[in-house]
Amino acid sequence: MTEGAVARNYSLLGAALLLSVVPLPQLLGLWQPPWLAVALIWLVLAAPEDARLAVAAAAGLLQDLLVGSPLGLHALAATLLVFLASNTRRWIVSSPPWLRFLLAVLMMTVYLGVVALIGGWFDYAGSWAATVSSLMSGGVLILIAFLFLKV
Repeated sequence: MTEGAVARNYSLLGAALLLSVVPLPQLLGLWQPPWLAVALIWLVLAAPEDARLAVAAAAGLLQDLLVGSPLGLHALAATLLVFLASNTRRWIVSSPPWLRFLLAVLMMTVYLGVVALIGGWFDYAGSWAATVSSLMSGGVLILIAFLFLKV
């Protein structure tokens, strides 16, 4: 892989971290996906050699610093997410689009579940409607990426 592609992949993680702290209006805030989870899933599927557990842990620690959560909370969730995605990568890439969507939503549910379980449900999850809508929007983003970028 070229240095430009590696820089592009890591800049995707940086953009996801910045998007996760951008304040949005109330209506759009309900549909804000877990950007770090979406970026990490995409990184595992598009460039598996760049998606390492150490990269996920570092990105999670940066997420913890940016949002002010307990240190290591998002790092653990991101590491678990990359582990799950990298172990099921071959199966995800060869599956139909509707199954890709469901698997992406399931992996993001695990990510948000770990964050909610360790960090306290009411502090991080908000409401059930916000959690479900953010999962659906994240799954749609990954489905769109699959359809247009042909992984």
